[in-house]
Amino acid sequence: MPSRTRRWAAATAAVCLAPALAVASAPGAAQAACTSPITVPVAASAQRADRTSVALGNTQTAFTPASGSIAWAPQAIGTDVVTRDAGTGADTVRKQMLLIYSATRDISQGPTATSSGARVSADSGATFTAAPSTVVGSALSEMGQLLDGQLLGVQFVINGGVTYSTDGSQQRADFPLILSLSRDKGKTWSRVQAKTGFTDSQLPAVLPVRKVSTLRGIRAAGRPIQMTNGTLVLPVYFNMWNGQKNANGSEQTIAFAAVLTAHPGFADGTINTAATWDFTLRPISASATVDFTETAVIERQDGLLLAVTRQDAAVQFLTYRLSSNEGATWTDYKQVSFADQAGCAVSGVYPQLAMMPSGQLLLGSGRPDNWLAVSTDATGTSWMLEQQTYWNAPVSGTWWYGSSGYTSLVPTGGTRLLQFADNCAAPNGGGVNGCASNLTFDHDRNYRIVDRQVGILPAGLGKIDLAGKLRHGTVTLDTDLTGVPPVGAVTPPTPYGSTPSAADATSTGYWSGAEGAIDGSNAYWAGALSSRADGTGTYQLNLDRTYHLTTIGLGLLPGVAAGARVSTSTDGTTWTPATLGYPAGSADPGETGLIRTAGDRALRYYTLNATAKYLRITTEASTCTTVGGPDACSMINELELYSTVNSFENEFAIPHGVSDVACARVTSVWGNGDPDHDSEHGVRLNDGTDTTYCDGSTTIGKFVYPGPGVSLPAAPARTLQAGIYPVTNTNGILFDINGVRASDHKAAVIYHLGINSGNRWMAWTSAGGWTGLGGAAVPLKSWTTFQVVSTTSGATLYTVDGAGQRTLIGTLPESEGVKGESFTGATFSSGSTLGIGDQAVFDDISFE
Repeated sequence: MPSRTRRWAAATAAVCLAPALAVASAPGAAQAACTSPITVPVAASAQRADRTSVALGNTQTAFTPASGSIAWAPQAIGTDVVTRDAGTGADTVRKQMLLIYSATRDISQGPTATSSGARVSADSGATFTAAPSTVVGSALSEMGQLLDGQLLGVQFVINGGVTYSTDGSQQRADFPLILSLSRDKGKTWSRVQAKTGFTDSQLPAVLPVRKVSTLRGIRAAGRPIQMTNGTLVLPVYFNMWNGQKNANGSEQTIAFAAVLTAHPGFADGTINTAATWDFTLRPISASATVDFTETAVIERQDGLLLAVTRQDAAVQFLTYRLSSNEGATWTDYKQVSFADQAGCAVSGVYPQLAMMPSGQLLLGSGRPDNWLAVSTDATGTSWMLEQQTYWNAPVSGTWWYGSSGYTSLVPTGGTRLLQFADNCAAPNGGGVNGCASNLTFDHDRNYRIVDRQVGILPAGLGKIDLAGKLRHGTVTLDTDLTGVPPVGAVTPPTPYGSTPSAADATSTGYWSGAEGAIDGSNAYWAGALSSRADGTGTYQLNLDRTYHLTTIGLGLLPGVAAGARVSTSTDGTTWTPATLGYPAGSADPGETGLIRTAGDRALRYYTLNATAKYLRITTEASTCTTVGGPDACSMINELELYSTVNSFENEFAIPHGVSDVACARVTSVWGNGDPDHDSEHGVRLNDGTDTTYCDGSTTIGKFVYPGPGVSLPAAPARTLQAGIYPVTNTNGILFDINGVRASDHKAAVIYHLGINSGNRWMAWTSAGGWTGLGGAAVPLKSWTTFQVVSTTSGATLYTVDGAGQRTLIGTLPESEGVKGESFTGATFSSGSTLGIGDQAVFDDISFE
């Protein structure tokens, strides 16, 4: 990868701007004055269940080059791969990742065989190995995924030889574009024929010299995308001679940002490469005196094109524009601003945009450091929750040295992504290293590529793990949305390095099980597709228990007007149209249970208030002809379901929705406990010697439900239900039912119970201490569901079997001998402050 043309200009004054856009309020104190560069918090903001939160996970090294070699400016992409376990028959969705990095100095030069390197990962970025020799990194400076699943690679120096001609009274420039395609998820690549051409009048009018003859270079400057209507969009910037020379006689240049757009068709589900792709120049931002260069583009949920562009000044900062016509025209230029620092220029280089399956828009950039921000309203006009993710700068405060700020965002699941960064920038033309030898850095002066796990947690708790429960058979599915994509599509089951075939779509059962609708991916064909000739379909979930459903997340056929009807049932026989609340951008169509959208690009969330064991979605016919599919089709691209049962499936490390957390973390139950449990995540309480949880010798492990952002008013009757998987029980595992005393109306522990070290149920009173209750012993390393029914007249403890049948354990005495007038929550804890050895996993907690 050749030069990224870094501009190491030191900040000399604060850069502030007049507020140019309306911004939503966000947590955090507003800054009294703008700073240059802008201040981005190091610590994550407090997580609350009633709003979007950012959670930071581990940072790991993806690649360290050999001594004396360079690695910086990472660019990565992830594609869906589905594998089937030969023993269990279960399908697993992972991301096959390709990581490209620059291995050369930061100087302007053409690509060479050694100017870039590549690494691959088959496990969603957990580990990386050397890429095969078929991956030529220098041709893959930018990578994107097309609607048919193929990968599109763009060389940094995107243009071939330029041909000049006369077009009437104007000059015209024509040249080929250096693009590559991969049909095997990045293992092998082939050139695709592409070109562009433009005349003087198609250049921005503000240029000092509006002549194609002043063209001095075109550079790929952001991830290519394909819009859901099939339009290809390539972000680029142009270096143009401004008609001036410096004192040495060298030409001075000005850069403007643009996109190149083309409309290749589809045949049998694959993009047409028989004809040369002919791209049109669409300028974004230009000036007579200021450079506009690197640009990120993305198609918003409403179909508009959002472009975020680097503008060079004393400090590089970010600007944005919107287009409703594929880049032909753009809204007025505005500067990116954080909601809690309104009016302050956001400094950064090489902006990156990503859309999570949840619809949240993310913006990543750097310099200083590397950071991430969220547009919770998915417009990209307001950004909040800004958060540093990786930093390596001189401790002296010389912030423009160290990590380059060139970063890359790769979603890995419904709420998770990896953000890639470098530790040190490469030497520039003057031979100065980004990690200069005369400075001391936060980390060190070594080249390496790192990645950081990040969770983007949407508002709300209680996501049901539909995929896990389907695979374990506790939820079943009746559906005819079992169609397969057109033969030419590179479908998710296609293994890395394999060319797709007609059998790929059914080779793992991924499609016939309609699991594409619940896999956490919003890739075009990663959904449950209609099989009926008329294009309609039915998708019925038979749940494992009766739930109080609160929200349904639904994404229908991408980018095309579509509709569906949602209904619920308690018995599977009598069905009731669901009463829905509609999100912004999805109007109420006037019929109960009906959803109509102009085209989805991610999930939309509809409020739901229903007690049900069955949920049915009936899809209306639309069309897939835009991508070479059938005339009549429908799809559930992605589906999520939420209830009042907290299953911790939308969590990351420290659970939100609970408080007073100590020695407790979200854990993968399958990978670290019980592989037969029917949902992947739970909360592990570990009061022991594992310091990633706590020092158990000085702390009692605990968490309290509910926590910040959970609306749970005091009530005269509440039922606590939870699943527990005791791992070790040395001192006991305890539970409190919290409430308000009837005697003095003060907060108190109304009932105190637990499982003793002999694995028997017990209850406590201030007068008599611990007393044994009835029932069988609670087995270790096995799931037990228990229920505490609390009312103003007393409380009763039950265990609950898989069919929902209750077994009485005993009546609970009031812990202080005083009845409660209302109940407010529950506490889960280990049995001793000083003692260690208590460990249990909890899941499916409700307090209703």
